[in-house]
Amino acid sequence: MMIVAGLMRRIVLAAVLLYPGGVAGTPICPQVTPAMAPAWVDIVSNRVNGAGSPGLWFEFSNIEKTPRQPGRSLPLTVAIPASAIGAYDAHTFPGGPPFYSNASGASIDCLPGLDPSVVVTVPERPPHMTAGCPAGQVGEGCLADGDCTGHRILRTPSSGIQSALAHGITGISYLGTFDGQAGAAPGGVTQVVFFHQSADYLAQLEYGFLRDIAVPNQITFYWQSYANCTLQPAAGPNTMCTTLEGIREPSTYIFTDDLLPPFNAPITGACNIDLGPTGGFGRYYYSMWIFSEGGTFEFGMSILDPNTSMLVVPETSIDPNIGAPATWFPISTLNGADGYVTAGIARYDPFRTQTFSIPEPTMTIERVAAGNASQ
Repeated sequence: MMIVAGLMRRIVLAAVLLYPGGVAGTPICPQVTPAMAPAWVDIVSNRVNGAGSPGLWFEFSNIEKTPRQPGRSLPLTVAIPASAIGAYDAHTFPGGPPFYSNASGASIDCLPGLDPSVVVTVPERPPHMTAGCPAGQVGEGCLADGDCTGHRILRTPSSGIQSALAHGITGISYLGTFDGQAGAAPGGVTQVVFFHQSADYLAQLEYGFLRDIAVPNQITFYWQSYANCTLQPAAGPNTMCTTLEGIREPSTYIFTDDLLPPFNAPITGACNIDLGPTGGFGRYYYSMWIFSEGGTFEFGMSILDPNTSMLVVPETSIDPNIGAPATWFPISTLNGADGYVTAGIARYDPFRTQTFSIPEPTMTIERVAAGNASQ
């Protein structure tokens, strides 16, 4: 869910969150008590105990030259990116499947996060005018056929912390807050915590929970395959990765948009919990984990008040493949998987028209833990 510049209007972000999305139509999480929960182990170092390793701080904003900084521990407060312009990552696109720049081919000089109709002055020497990136552009200086393998990844604005690689993960837990509000404007702001298999958030499995600031008092738990891999096929021939190089026909897309596999709707890829009756978001333990019951792997979800050790809302659980004509989400492969946990904020403000509360949206991150993780 993280931070690639192909701008989809879908639920996640995430991953770093990264794409704008609306979650108002997602079903309510069923109040079915999970059969079990894991033991939690800190994977990002903090002041509470000696567990975990320092995380990687990132801020893809305003064409920052060094957006990643290692050696960060908790607690820390993540602020919303100050700029609506993203940045280029020092990381590059891996080989296979091909990650394409846009429908027309090679990438152009542009500003990630902004609409192509928006032109601003770039404060470089000499200053010059540059427009936002076209829909589908994901890399810098990609080849004429659009293949971005080995080229720097273009990120929309986001900030947060990523854990070191951890092993044997069966769930994620976050002690912290989701603070702030945003006015109504095109785009969106997402606060998110999620597990992901790839350090670059590309074309792998992920799951986690997020707050879409535009939806009051609602937390969304989600799961996704081939994360951040495509643009909306129905919207046109733009795509970030396909199964066949140079071919952009819908039959070759790796589908992930709207968290659905190809042609298999409706399938639940997310569920919501309304926190309004309990007073909204607070400083809580927010957790999501994998467990097995009767041979079926499911997700468990809980929100716990650390001051009282009481549940804020009843625990819930869900089979991610419920209602599917076939098992599309391979949850069993994530039970004890290796990967990373990211917590942060993604901003999509294509016309630079968003307004924010005072104080602005933040996340105060105290602990990030994994179920049964070993490092």
